[in-house]
Amino acid sequence: MKNLFTKTLLSSAMLVATGAANAAAFQLAEISTSGLGRAYAGEAAIADNAGVVATNPALMSLFKRPEISLGAIYVDPNIDVYGTTASSIMTSQGTIPTPGLAKSADAHDIAKSALVPNIYAVYPLNDKFAVGGGLNVNYGLATEYDDNYNAGYLAGKTDLTALNFNLSGSYKILDNLALGLGVNAVYADAVIERRAGTLGNVVANTTLAGTPYAALAAASPASTVIRKIEGTEWGFGWNAGLMWQVTESSRFGLAYHSKIDIDFDGQYSDAGNVFLGSKGNESGSLTLPLPAYWEFSGFHQVTDKLAFHYSWKYTEWSKFKELRAVGASGKELFQKTENFRDSSRLAIGATYHATDALTVRAGIAYDETAANDYHSISIPDTDRMWYSLGATYHFTPDLSVDVGFAHLRGSNNSFKEVEPNSGIVSDIKVKATANLYGLNLNYRF
Repeated sequence: MKNLFTKTLLSSAMLVATGAANAAAFQLAEISTSGLGRAYAGEAAIADNAGVVATNPALMSLFKRPEISLGAIYVDPNIDVYGTTASSIMTSQGTIPTPGLAKSADAHDIAKSALVPNIYAVYPLNDKFAVGGGLNVNYGLATEYDDNYNAGYLAGKTDLTALNFNLSGSYKILDNLALGLGVNAVYADAVIERRAGTLGNVVANTTLAGTPYAALAAASPASTVIRKIEGTEWGFGWNAGLMWQVTESSRFGLAYHSKIDIDFDGQYSDAGNVFLGSKGNESGSLTLPLPAYWEFSGFHQVTDKLAFHYSWKYTEWSKFKELRAVGASGKELFQKTENFRDSSRLAIGATYHATDALTVRAGIAYDETAANDYHSISIPDTDRMWYSLGATYHFTPDLSVDVGFAHLRGSNNSFKEVEPNSGIVSDIKVKATANLYGLNLNYRF
């Protein structure tokens, strides 16, 4: 893999690409359409199709016949950014207002729509053992700003897709207790690009005024590509789950997915960084941690037709302390403090079997941001609410279709972002919503 690592590029959070309205930081929740329709409430305890492979492999023990599920969720985000860039400059003597250099940082619809696919299969071997596998996207989406965006040095194109390949097995320890184990292989594909924006004008009039770099910076158009990274890499992890069938009508599930490190190796370069007066080339490496998470769920069949379910998902983002690039010589090329905090996701939902052929469901969820004191317009993460509806229709006892819809509404988020090398301060406000549409086909053999 060939990459271009640069100081400002890494400071804009490296591979953290997000639609800002899906899950904390750059994690995606969209693993199945049936789950979408209930806001993913009860995900580690419900076994309504082969999508259990992605959450709790122990649930495969509940399957009596082989089953497959395939489909996709269409994510349509609406994220707007408002504010001012270069409103001030942070120096060792303090923050200096620069009203004459301030420009609008407004941008609309910065997140691209995306199709998030999934495919799963479960195969019971006998009364105790079952195996399964699947493919889903567990981290990703993107933000993309106009080529002439004034704050292009902070946010341009940020695109990450992480495909999760999962192979799992389950074993029924007792009639009402099962264990599941699985391995994960994640293939990450990233493209990040930053442009000059108003950086040249600010540098020419402030930090490097009178130097050879000032004239070159001032003459560079806002659309000038100043940094770029693109590449692919693999990472590996594991997952485990427990399923406890307390009674015929009540079930609990607990699932754990391990941390996965994506180790990117490539060429560090700030040869194009004339705006900041530095040049250099050196091979370097950087590790992007995909955090571990836990999920506890309950499922309760209240009547023959009505069931309630809930989930608590806890993601260990606090272990994402920093982004640090190290050169082949051992020299630190870059360090940026992130200090994410652990985040929780709480969801509750209901399922109603209206007829033998039709099942309807609904759910609501609160998804907490992982960002603490460090926010970025390339990662406009915020707390969000989910409001979901869905249904399953059985064409035959073995063939069914899931449909789902969710509306996500993020909390308004205001913050200051500082370009670390020049000290340029931007005042930002982010508003985010999204609509999600899902469709899956399920077949039991």
